[in-house]
Amino acid sequence: MNRTVIVFLEDEILAAAGQEGRYPRLDRVKRVRLQGQGDSFGRWQQALEALPEEWRTAPAHLVLLAGMCAARVLKLPYGKGRQLQAMALREVGDSFRSETADYSVIGSDKKEGVEICAGGADPGQLEHFERICLEAGFAVAGMTVPMEGYLQVLRQLDSYWDDTAVYLFFEEGGMTSILCQSGHYLYSGRSRLFSEPGTLDFGTEIVRSLSGILQFYASARGEAPITDVYYTGCPDADFEVSREGIEGLGLKAVPLAPDGRIVLPPGEAASDWISCVGALIGGGRKEKKINLYETNKRQSQGKAGSGGTLRHLIVPAAVFVLCLIPIIVVAVLNLKAGYEIGRKQDWIASDEVQEQYGRARELEERLAGVGSSIAAVEQTDANLASYPPLTTELLNRIRGAGGSGIECTVTGYDVSTGIITFEAASREVIDVPAYIQKLQDSGVFHFVDYLGYSYENDWYTLALSCAIEGRNVQGGDAK
Repeated sequence: MNRTVIVFLEDEILAAAGQEGRYPRLDRVKRVRLQGQGDSFGRWQQALEALPEEWRTAPAHLVLLAGMCAARVLKLPYGKGRQLQAMALREVGDSFRSETADYSVIGSDKKEGVEICAGGADPGQLEHFERICLEAGFAVAGMTVPMEGYLQVLRQLDSYWDDTAVYLFFEEGGMTSILCQSGHYLYSGRSRLFSEPGTLDFGTEIVRSLSGILQFYASARGEAPITDVYYTGCPDADFEVSREGIEGLGLKAVPLAPDGRIVLPPGEAASDWISCVGALIGGGRKEKKINLYETNKRQSQGKAGSGGTLRHLIVPAAVFVLCLIPIIVVAVLNLKAGYEIGRKQDWIASDEVQEQYGRARELEERLAGVGSSIAAVEQTDANLASYPPLTTELLNRIRGAGGSGIECTVTGYDVSTGIITFEAASREVIDVPAYIQKLQDSGVFHFVDYLGYSYENDWYTLALSCAIEGRNVQGGDAK
């Protein structure tokens, strides 16, 4: 099946068109650098508009910027059909509470179970991506995360099924590392690279990241040793500065070579278009793949449909009430004697009663206003109670996870989402996987995201973004 793929990066977009399949064929590729500065969506739209008209003949499948989405690999008990779908949707919902999320199956074994790649992104940002594509003349057919394509590429390699190895995928300003053993995913992380490619500092950052993975694997008591490091998306000349350090870790660095049956235009290397290649690998229409665009659209229509149903129910209810009122009035009038009715009407019409009635109406309106204000305050309290305040006790629990050798500095806290960002600094090399595991075991966080690592003035600094466990408004902490 013919497909057009557009990959969004920080400073450029990649476009590829060709035949989707187990071994895809890329008929044409195009790289467009972003112009100017400022809003990324505006710059991406300009780049889309710069693509020739031939790229608009087919709906586009988008690969989102890694920093604007999240991906996790989850392991489930063996299942298939509706049973597997129910398990997967439940696990994805637990992992992505506020994002739009979907999944694809990356491995299935009756003994080992099922591995799925789950991806999620903010619904508002998904709508932004759709808007800029539509305004640039592109129809959107799907949206996915980079991790899904990376795993598709790995599944075609013999080393993925036979060895324990680390795979490095370089993007603009970042590197995604994936640890796999005999056809099973074990760990992944994304590091922000601050140094210029090809410099000694660049090589140091790569070696430091690999050292952290080795520590994680050792703490997990992996049986087979890690032997190789495969890399792609980084020129050999730039990667060379890290080779000596990698060999010092007892590893061998090897360029990642995708399956030779993948066809690219003459003169093009698969390593330069690895995200496009991964997005075009597929086993057929029945294969379950991530599509955040369709998922987000279904969720939006579901919300709109619920509101429409309510509006349709309001009209019959209003008609019923209006018809019921005259019946009640007639019944009451038939029970009243003419004289009694006249006497009461005269009493109601008196100036004294009308004055009292006016004062009562005024007090009723004031009371309604007070009630609305109280409800607003209670709602605000409920919203603020969803996540705990950033107290000294909470900060001490975060600091306590790293021990006395690590200093923590909070850089931001969003009370509406429970997201806290902070930096952990130490004069000693921080054991990244172990520290992240301590934070997760502390009971403070729902999840911990690793944003990057830096070294400056003898200090090692680890940047993290974590979601604090929320509290149920009805009482107690959310589990």
